[in-house]
Amino acid sequence: MAKQGTAAVVGGRGFIGGAIVEALRSAGWDVVVVTHNAALAARHPGYRWGDMLDPTTLGPAVEGAELVVQSANFPDYPFEKPQHRHTYLEYDGLGTERLVRAALAAGARRYVFVSGVGVTENPTKPYYQAIRRGEQAVLGSGMEALVVRPAFVYGPRDNGINRIVRATRFLPVLPLPEAGDQAHQPVLVDDIGRLVAQAVAPGTPQGVYEIGGPDRMTMREMLRHALKLVGRDRRVVSVSDGFARPVARALSHLPGPLITPNALDFMLEDFTADLGPLHKDFDLRLTPFDEGLRSYLTA
Repeated sequence: MAKQGTAAVVGGRGFIGGAIVEALRSAGWDVVVVTHNAALAARHPGYRWGDMLDPTTLGPAVEGAELVVQSANFPDYPFEKPQHRHTYLEYDGLGTERLVRAALAAGARRYVFVSGVGVTENPTKPYYQAIRRGEQAVLGSGMEALVVRPAFVYGPRDNGINRIVRATRFLPVLPLPEAGDQAHQPVLVDDIGRLVAQAVAPGTPQGVYEIGGPDRMTMREMLRHALKLVGRDRRVVSVSDGFARPVARALSHLPGPLITPNALDFMLEDFTADLGPLHKDFDLRLTPFDEGLRSYLTA
């Protein structure tokens, strides 16, 4: 396999970033994993230290990279901790602007930003405003730019479905905000990796692409299906917004909140994707939800 060049994946130790690292390496890229863990980077030859909050670390982190991929979330995402600058604005907004400047200074040719579905041209919610700010920085950078907007992402290392499945070992019922009626289009994390590996080949299209799986369902249906696969059936108990929101406000003041108002808003969003542009420009098989879950839940 011909070598493709050097790629720096910022957030390459994460759930989505890790899948992208594997896919790029399989496609022939020499991948550098950029992590905010300085001690780990110092003892691992394939890693570099880069902190989205510290622009002085980002230049050395992406030095020599033809391709920069950004898939970095703040710790405990989506639960913000403003006292530590762990917010959508600092990472998806200002952090993206910092990283774009570093990539340009390093001479990167192409930039991929993993954002999320639901972003519009004039968003009103803080998390979408931050992501949109980051997207604009990437698309206006002058580099070959690709924005990937995933719907709900699942896989062996996800902290969504897997966390809930583990919790139901101890819960007699499954409490869900607004009965879990939010619309979703779950996408297997490996499909995102394959898309990025395809999209960074020379001559491939640029711009914004949404990606979701082939199946549309509610959050309640997603979780019931996952629980059925592991032999655990639970009755869904609807948690009303009138109860959940005051609790989220109260808990948000704790040092390590379990929920915050912004995180609750995020959980109540519909995450579905327009797959038309993706199917038009890329040859990518999207994994059915049942097939994806069976690949690791019943292995």
